[in-house]
Amino acid sequence: MSLMEAARAASAPAAPAPGPQRVALALGLVGSLGEELLAALVGTDNYRLVQVAVKSPIASATSKFRPWVIGSSVITADDAFVCVADDTQRSPHSPIQPFDSDKLLEAARIARAAGARRLVVVAPLSALLQMNAATHAVSNEQELALVEMHFATLLIVRPTREADAPAGSWLQRNVESLGRAVLDIMLPAQVQPLRPKTAALAILTAAARTPPGVHVIGARELVIIVAESMPGLLPKRARLR
Repeated sequence: MSLMEAARAASAPAAPAPGPQRVALALGLVGSLGEELLAALVGTDNYRLVQVAVKSPIASATSKFRPWVIGSSVITADDAFVCVADDTQRSPHSPIQPFDSDKLLEAARIARAAGARRLVVVAPLSALLQMNAATHAVSNEQELALVEMHFATLLIVRPTREADAPAGSWLQRNVESLGRAVLDIMLPAQVQPLRPKTAALAILTAAARTPPGVHVIGARELVIIVAESMPGLLPKRARLR
């Protein structure tokens, strides 16, 4: 799929939004982006129930948020959302079950066993990698395996990953911060990281608009969605003072 085709698929209302009787399955929604996406799923009227894979049984403050220990019971879902997490996004205190890149296919199998026909995979990339045209295509063996699972709709979303907070001495932190500021100025605005909440809302909008088939979108397509539906949330360009 070309960049322009992906942009049209993500920004055009080619398919109706999920109805309010649908059920979502949330897998690996950890880290700042995953947590915001989970909040968006629970907050939207598109779903009556959000089943969330957790490490161990926990209580829920709302009937719409349904914790689920994998394998503890049989569940069904219409749509599944998977966030691919790395080690920096894992918290030992979070009850949410993480899924790293090596567990992506496991998450997809769980979604398929639940009957999900729409699979949304969120796999963040660095801003530099967003410049690569390959980010808008199925690009590795795991993603090819996802295609072969024949979900009615497979949407792979590659938002720009937030930069890790600098560590080390005061001088090292300032040097790294300056380097990131210079990089922010040099890179196009379309590949700058969105705020986690903004990215989550854009991903949810893209999922609702995407028609059946296999689709891959990156940071540029998410920015198009934000510009169309919530322009006030577009990121500001960094400046050196």
